[in-house]
Amino acid sequence: MKHPPLCVALGLLLSCLPTLTSASTPPSSTAMFRNLEAGKTQTVVVYGTSLTHGGQWTVATKKWFDEQYPGKVKFINSGGPGQNSDWGLKNLKSKVLDLHPDLVFVEFSYNDAHEKFKMPVERGASNLARIVEGIRAQNPGTVIVLQIMNVGWDAPNGNRSLSVRPDLEQYNDNYRKFAREQGLPLLDHSVEWKKLKATDLGKFKWYIPDGTHPSPEGSLAVTWPTVKTWLETARASAK
Repeated sequence: MKHPPLCVALGLLLSCLPTLTSASTPPSSTAMFRNLEAGKTQTVVVYGTSLTHGGQWTVATKKWFDEQYPGKVKFINSGGPGQNSDWGLKNLKSKVLDLHPDLVFVEFSYNDAHEKFKMPVERGASNLARIVEGIRAQNPGTVIVLQIMNVGWDAPNGNRSLSVRPDLEQYNDNYRKFAREQGLPLLDHSVEWKKLKATDLGKFKWYIPDGTHPSPEGSLAVTWPTVKTWLETARASAK
């Protein structure tokens, strides 16, 4: 499957953002950053699995906003450890909509793929669409950034993170396809994680010691740079 080089591999997303053609189509992310530049307070919500709930990239994201726009960003981590997109859809109102976000990061494909949920790939795709539709219905101007997280491995502690997700790429493809079709930003962190796994397996395992969750060092070294690049690119375009 051929992936768009900017949206998927690098997350340099401004050229991949949609043109505003109707009230139901979200505007460019520059609107939110222009609001921040004008001194208006904005709300950022990160929504997903434990890879969001406990990910050091979220701490770095909050710190970035605090440094760039002191006192102007309300940052909420709405990640759900051990949850998938069924939970994400069910809790959308309380975890996201009630917070009235201006920017939402969304990821659930890693746990959608876990065999314990027995989730059809098609339902993962439907849940993602309904989550985005729910956010857009409340506020068409909310910026929505989709994410594909790290890959795993079967660690010796008994955490069979890799083998219990035999079809992970199919669930990840739900995000790739939806991002293309809807013109949404997609940060595909799996690209860099796969590259590290192929070139330095020892470091890859050290960065993900339990097979699933990147250590703070791993999250900052591999996941955070792509998020930071998107933030800095979006901010620069608003000036």
